[in-house]
Amino acid sequence: MKKGVLWLASTLGVMSLWAALNFYATTQGWFIEKIAADGDIQEFVANIKTEVDKGFEGNAAMLLMQRGEVIATHHVSKGDLVNADSIFGVASLGKWVAAVAAMKLAEQGKLDLDAPVSNYLTRWQLPPSEFGNDGVTVRRLLSHTAGITDGLGHDGFPVGTPVQPLVEHLTLAADREPDKSGKVAVGIQPGTRWQYSGGSYNLLQLLIEEISGQGFAQYMQQTIFQPLGMTNTGYSVDRSAPQTAQYFGENQTLLVYPNYTSLAATGLYSTTSDLAKFVRSQIPVSVLNTPGKRILTDQSLLAMHQPIGQSGGLEIWGAGVMLYADNNHGSFILGHGGRSPMLNATARMNPHTGNAFIMFQTGNKRAFASNMATKWTNWEAGTPDMFQLRFMLVDMFNLIAIGCGVILLLSVLGFVYTRKQ
Repeated sequence: MKKGVLWLASTLGVMSLWAALNFYATTQGWFIEKIAADGDIQEFVANIKTEVDKGFEGNAAMLLMQRGEVIATHHVSKGDLVNADSIFGVASLGKWVAAVAAMKLAEQGKLDLDAPVSNYLTRWQLPPSEFGNDGVTVRRLLSHTAGITDGLGHDGFPVGTPVQPLVEHLTLAADREPDKSGKVAVGIQPGTRWQYSGGSYNLLQLLIEEISGQGFAQYMQQTIFQPLGMTNTGYSVDRSAPQTAQYFGENQTLLVYPNYTSLAATGLYSTTSDLAKFVRSQIPVSVLNTPGKRILTDQSLLAMHQPIGQSGGLEIWGAGVMLYADNNHGSFILGHGGRSPMLNATARMNPHTGNAFIMFQTGNKRAFASNMATKWTNWEAGTPDMFQLRFMLVDMFNLIAIGCGVILLLSVLGFVYTRKQ
């Protein structure tokens, strides 16, 4: 009997070791083939340019930063040439920029991140909820944990069509996707679950207007874009200007950038050179050779980087930033992405090194820019990003199950064999 117990304990120990080894190897990216050798910037730049040239289907603008300084750019197009000053729609990437504006109000003492957002609103209020609305705070809106269940998704309004007023849009978005509710309302107990919500940022847009006493676009120009020298960034675009990147659809058909009510959530237009100025302002001062222009203190930046939202057991969201991957230095590769039909934008940054990757593109069905950013994440941090990891975890659990089954079978056969001796 004692021998059997010891045999079982040993078997369970080996199975636990097998599971732990697989978990560690998966989360540390042992099975990922990197695009370049660790630390080899020249090889990475050469290889990522090759990947972009091979994969783009419309146009693409890419920018690479080391320690807060631009070290490489690359631009390709099936039509009019693009460059670092070409203006693209960047969709949800603008949420990161809007989050910084909200954090600035908090830093100035005009906003309590953990107070009910309703305390600051006069033009519109959340509809009654079975969970109550006092748990809806700015910090939770920023991290998609406020329980808002709109499901947005904003398609925008075609040029020549009236843009819906913000208050009406909060009540029921006229540009919602067909399968989304489009209503900004609390459908989940605030603070209990992460659920992506474009409507949360529509509510933040209203909040910023209420507190600042200015229109959202005006406040952002005054507080973010002008101080950082982002001269080609804003919430409207001249579609006929040569500087505006062509919006390619499928097979290089030309689309037209829409107008948006949801400026904070998805309505930003910018250039890779302007976004580089913004990203640099998000790097801790201690990492940079020269601080440059700042919007927030390092303390506020650190608050944004703290994990709040979780999905599938992974820490994936801070206060306005996506947490893409563990950077192996107590923080994350972080930033934000944006995607609309045939459009993709991404900006990722390592706060430990000050290194960053920015890419905008139109014309690809898949998230081409984000896929290139994933290659940068793997190379920069040596770890898989959260999108990779979700798929890798399925393979990991399958491998653990198969391995444990084999271990158990061999253990049983070994135990039976020794009993016969």
